[in-house]
Amino acid sequence: MEYGTSREARAPGGAGGRARLGLLLLALAAVVAAATLSTRLEPGAPEIPETQKRVLLLTVDTLRADHVSTAPHGPSQTPFLDGLFARGQVFERAVTPIPRTTQALASLLTGAYPHTTGVRGLTDTLAPEIVSVAELFRARGYRTIAVVSNHVLRRKRGLGRGFEIYDYAGDARRAEATTRAALAHVDRLDPRDPVFLWVHYIDPHIPYAPRPDLVSLFDPGYEGPYRDRFGGEPGATGPLAFPADLPKRIAIYRNPLPESVNDHIRKLYAAEVRGTDDSIAELVGGLERDRDPWSVVFTADHGESLGEHDYYWEHGDYVFEGTVRVPLAFAMAEGHPLSTPGHHEDWVSLVDVAPTLIEAFDLPMPDDLSYELEGRSLVPALRGEPLPPRAVFAESDQSYHPEEIVGRVRFDISGRFRAVYRDHWKLIWTPFQTPEREFALYDLAADPGETENLWRPDHPELASLREALMGWVRPSDKAQPAAPDARDVELLRSLGYVE
Repeated sequence: MEYGTSREARAPGGAGGRARLGLLLLALAAVVAAATLSTRLEPGAPEIPETQKRVLLLTVDTLRADHVSTAPHGPSQTPFLDGLFARGQVFERAVTPIPRTTQALASLLTGAYPHTTGVRGLTDTLAPEIVSVAELFRARGYRTIAVVSNHVLRRKRGLGRGFEIYDYAGDARRAEATTRAALAHVDRLDPRDPVFLWVHYIDPHIPYAPRPDLVSLFDPGYEGPYRDRFGGEPGATGPLAFPADLPKRIAIYRNPLPESVNDHIRKLYAAEVRGTDDSIAELVGGLERDRDPWSVVFTADHGESLGEHDYYWEHGDYVFEGTVRVPLAFAMAEGHPLSTPGHHEDWVSLVDVAPTLIEAFDLPMPDDLSYELEGRSLVPALRGEPLPPRAVFAESDQSYHPEEIVGRVRFDISGRFRAVYRDHWKLIWTPFQTPEREFALYDLAADPGETENLWRPDHPELASLREALMGWVRPSDKAQPAAPDARDVELLRSLGYVE
């Protein structure tokens, strides 16, 4: 079932009737898909142990990794999550495969990169052959519930596949309401039922409109512009999410504000993170009030650029650290074999979450998948075993203001920025650029802010990183573009790429 359906879709006839028919067809397709999946799974799964019956996947929209726990913007932003992390296992170097919501969450739920899931844009739909971890939990015997707050996460995206209940709402549903909705759904279940619950919070996404008490906590005494809110009304999207006196394009790419005002806006973002943490504390407390402890997996779809590289209050256009790095932690229920604390420095990706859940909760896998999971299980690390070194990857998304994007040449999929991480190195590739501007190489141990490009043609790390990156990119994504038309030429001239 899906909540948040429009009034038109509920109307008795006309477009509403067609909408209802569409929803019925989607529901029928989901039933058929579930039945098909069940026939591909091995029968006779063992009984679910008590310590594995309650699983909570928590995702927060637009949450930077460096804004979990105390950050350089005032009080602790995540006191509850700090405590959760203290009893769990934290991966300090986690990367989203793409810093946009739909694509990142599709990869999180499936263990595959966007070029496999088919979700390359915000409004793309998960390819029908791709299996979601929710389907596997349901096939294992879990009740499956999703409560997601973000206007792009409608069921037609395919991310609701496998969920018995898919409670969707737009950006206006604040964290407190998201928590209440999740608790209400779980309260209707038999306490003995095994449950897989996914909750997605939207609040740190612009507009930044935290509770008044948190504004005072994070920036006491501030009386300048945007004191209580930066952007439109809560729930506003697109251009309306930005202040009426500061259009989106100007705010993001040509920010004219004094640093004192930008710093206040950063504190509004931090206050939004704290408000979300408060609601997560209420959620977990409510879930565990009358039931045994839950296993909690916590992460974000992507981060947010707060002015780094002259890129403000946005994500998706680039693959810099502020938007690509995400928090990731596993806090298993007491008694679960993997319920131990720890910290890990391995490079990991959101594509690793689904394989980890599959192994940690003994989920059944079809034996005839037409694709390979590109993530790997992190269970060995959770057991204290070393993980073999490997690279992880990221790509940028569609740019909605291509004339503002520094360095990019092509604005189709083939021209996206791409990045590879290995050891303490990060290589960024700009396809179709001139040779001297095609790559940027950063030593993240010495330069976590990516301020010094160390690229040179003979750099000893370049060849192996480039080989790994080119091996990850699909051949179809590297296709040579057709000759640019007059409009493309004019755009390239305005960006300084052609004379």
